[in-house]
Amino acid sequence: MDTIHLDTEAKRSPLTLITAFLCALAITGLLFGGYLILRRRHAERELAAQQAEQAQSQAKPAGPALVQVYEDDAMIKGAQAVLGGTVVNISSETLSDITVELELKRRSGGATETRSLTLAPKDLMPEQRGRYELSVLSRDYSYARLVRINSKGRSTGIPFKSAQGAQRQPERPPQSKTVIVPKPPPRKGEEEFINTPDNPSRVP
Repeated sequence: MDTIHLDTEAKRSPLTLITAFLCALAITGLLFGGYLILRRRHAERELAAQQAEQAQSQAKPAGPALVQVYEDDAMIKGAQAVLGGTVVNISSETLSDITVELELKRRSGGATETRSLTLAPKDLMPEQRGRYELSVLSRDYSYARLVRINSKGRSTGIPFKSAQGAQRQPERPPQSKTVIVPKPPPRKGEEEFINTPDNPSRVP
């Protein structure tokens, strides 16, 4: 009986070794494949960030600033976030068909998108002011920034400088209310007691 048992184990051992080897090989392949996928995604993200930074630097207009932008803090109105600011023409020329480009970043996924807003009024004479404003759902976006100001006849945009505009007022904590509950009068025929831990006393 012992000899037959040993022969059976000897026949099974090569199959067990082959199965274990194939399992280890499959696990190694999966790990290596996952590593390659993560590495490729990381490289794609870095490349996209470099391209965006390069495009922004190339699109940035050169020369002295022609407008001053006062960027307001995001104002919360219910579920909406109002993004706005004031543009002042500090040059000696009239600027026509002015639009403002804002870059918005989504909370989910971190993707960015660009919104183009028309200034009101869209034409600014020297020292004249204009306003831009955009309302978005605050739950959808994490931040916004001014990236470009365009004007008719200018392919590279208007050189500008930015400063702090209207600031958001801090939210006030809810006011606490003191509720005074009147003490009910004693019922007729009943006696009222004021109890203390040491000396209970009766009130006539």
